[in-house]
Amino acid sequence: MERRHLVEVLTVGLLTIWAYAARAQDTDTPPAGQSTRDGLVSSEGHLGAKLTVVKGRSVTRTLTLELTSKLEQVTGIDNPPAGHSAGDVLIFTESLLDSSGSVVGRDAAVCTGLFDETMLCNGVYALSGGQIMVQLLQPGLTGTYDQPITGGTGQFAGATGTVTVVQGASGDRFRFRIRVPTG
Repeated sequence: MERRHLVEVLTVGLLTIWAYAARAQDTDTPPAGQSTRDGLVSSEGHLGAKLTVVKGRSVTRTLTLELTSKLEQVTGIDNPPAGHSAGDVLIFTESLLDSSGSVVGRDAAVCTGLFDETMLCNGVYALSGGQIMVQLLQPGLTGTYDQPITGGTGQFAGATGTVTVVQGASGDRFRFRIRVPTG
């Protein structure tokens, strides 16, 4: 069998299995060619690939956290040419506080200035259950914006979602909406 044809057959077979399993999540009756057992819906393709979906169960859990920050350390690196220019770097760390003012974690980020007020940033939120990673284009040093969550460790392994940041003179406010795989 020609290699290109084999790739097409594999792709169609896997997509067919996925479509059957996805439809089965929305109904109580499995589509033709599928079986159910103890809340599981299984579908097997003609190439032996198999996909099993747990009916009625979410594959992610969503966590919401509301925290504030207190700036701990900050440094800026003014790369040539002198003054604000693309390539300047901002590095900072903050304490993360809960609603009672208790420290519950910290964050750290490195941001590189672009050709306007926008910065390309990589950051980590370190909490007691693990770390949450973000990567973003920050629109500037004031205002409100969303940070996409790109991953995590510990109880946040495989995390996605957003962190909404409201920047303020006395510290930032954060609203984390974290989706974490459950199984």
